[in-house]
Amino acid sequence: MPRFSAVMLSCLFVVAIVFNSGAQTEDRSSKKQWIEKQDQQIRVAILFSLLPVVVAFSFIVFVFYRAKRESYFKQKEMEFKLNISELEMKALRAQINPHFIFNCLNSIHHYMHQRDARQAGEYLIKFSQLIRYVLETSSSRMVSLADDLEALRAYMELERLRLQLSFDFEINTNEIPDTYAINIPPMIMQPFVENSIWHGLNSKGHGGHIKISVSKKGDLMHCLVEDNGRRKHASTGDDLSSGIKKTSMGMALIKDRLAIISSIYRVNAGFKMEDCMSDPTPKEGTRITLVLPFEE
Repeated sequence: MPRFSAVMLSCLFVVAIVFNSGAQTEDRSSKKQWIEKQDQQIRVAILFSLLPVVVAFSFIVFVFYRAKRESYFKQKEMEFKLNISELEMKALRAQINPHFIFNCLNSIHHYMHQRDARQAGEYLIKFSQLIRYVLETSSSRMVSLADDLEALRAYMELERLRLQLSFDFEINTNEIPDTYAINIPPMIMQPFVENSIWHGLNSKGHGGHIKISVSKKGDLMHCLVEDNGRRKHASTGDDLSSGIKKTSMGMALIKDRLAIISSIYRVNAGFKMEDCMSDPTPKEGTRITLVLPFEE
């Protein structure tokens, strides 16, 4: 009997150990599941916390991509507009040049009927030099100020011969040390000088004078063309730009050309015509201030 009791106690002890071991196993399994559940919740929380960051980063990348794309297309559009403007500029030069040639030929015709063959030949040589300059610069966007003023000087010498030396002229570039280092649009001053000669000095007779002054002011070139001629207008207003002869093809084209120059170089290129009678010391004549971009 005592032996049986000992066996029973041993069995109960074994059962208790097994039960306790099972309980511990079940407790460890529950703890493991709880840890796994906590890890899963943490991962979900991290995922949701990172989602706004990912969305914001994607939005920033999209904005930068769109801005770069728009900038690219704007640049292409600007290059296309500049190409169109330069083509229009060449087309305007093609219209200005025949107008200029027509006036020179008219001057030669007039001179040949007034002078001898030797001086007519001299006139033709100067004219050929001008034609060469016009042809060489017809496709150039910019030329040196020195070359352009030399062509302008030749033109005024031709006109001076035609008008029997009835006027003189001067060109002042004292404020610009090196005129070869400055580039300006070609043949841009010639129509204004032509306008002064044909509509100012032509009716004055002898004693005419044209003064041309060129200076730099900031990033713009200021060209002053002043004459002491007599014009039909009697207005003393400050700005006579609107009173330019409407039938003058050269002046009409120069307005279009200046508008294109303004769009290409993003400057306010233009001109202003003033009656010298409105000066503090009134005098005959007209003053034209031409504003242009330049390159160094």
